[in-house]
Amino acid sequence: MFSHLMSRKRTATRFRLPYTPQQVYAMLYAACKAEVVSRHRVFIETQEYKQHLWDIAKWLTSQDSTFGLFLCGGAGNGKTTILRALQNLTNLLRSDEGWSSRQDDYPVRGYTFITAKELVLLAKAYNNPTRENESDVYKFKRLRTIEILAIDDLGQEPKESIHYGDFVTAAMDIISFRYEEQFCTLASSNLTAAEIATYYDERIADRFREMMHIINFGTEQSFRKPINK
Repeated sequence: MFSHLMSRKRTATRFRLPYTPQQVYAMLYAACKAEVVSRHRVFIETQEYKQHLWDIAKWLTSQDSTFGLFLCGGAGNGKTTILRALQNLTNLLRSDEGWSSRQDDYPVRGYTFITAKELVLLAKAYNNPTRENESDVYKFKRLRTIEILAIDDLGQEPKESIHYGDFVTAAMDIISFRYEEQFCTLASSNLTAAEIATYYDERIADRFREMMHIINFGTEQSFRKPINK
């Protein structure tokens, strides 16, 4: 009976990397450093930051049931850098696989990075589609079903907004959809895990607890220091 019931289920494969934790740590470290230096900044390798990278590397190579990653804490301590570094690293590791995303792939293979504020703009188009905004409607639909979605600065967008009389709750809607489908969702935020319930609602917070592996940056120092020339 169990096998028959499971055969009727469509379960998304967890996003993981087929390497050892040590290998993923080294690659992620290099990817983060490249992100920082490419912006003409100094890469500061504190023990706390290296520990976060190690925790992420272990998660990316584990059999953990969670299918998302939540980076929370103060501003300027490298959360966005990690999301972008993971995108570039994933694309690099897949660059020689010779794959192409097909229309019937579910989820759609790939990694997309977007800010929470940009997400709201696309959600407004999706809720009120017209010929003029059909490109944004397509983008939002793709965000719902992309294999890996990274949402930056969660909580910086308005929780609710009104568009042509309709309430738009972009972040909550897309996180809920991806939770149900078990699609990999990565997020960064200045909100703590506990504050998610206050800003959004307890339902979203409860889904975070199930789907997300939480990395807490706390109030660590800001890395936004330019290179002295």
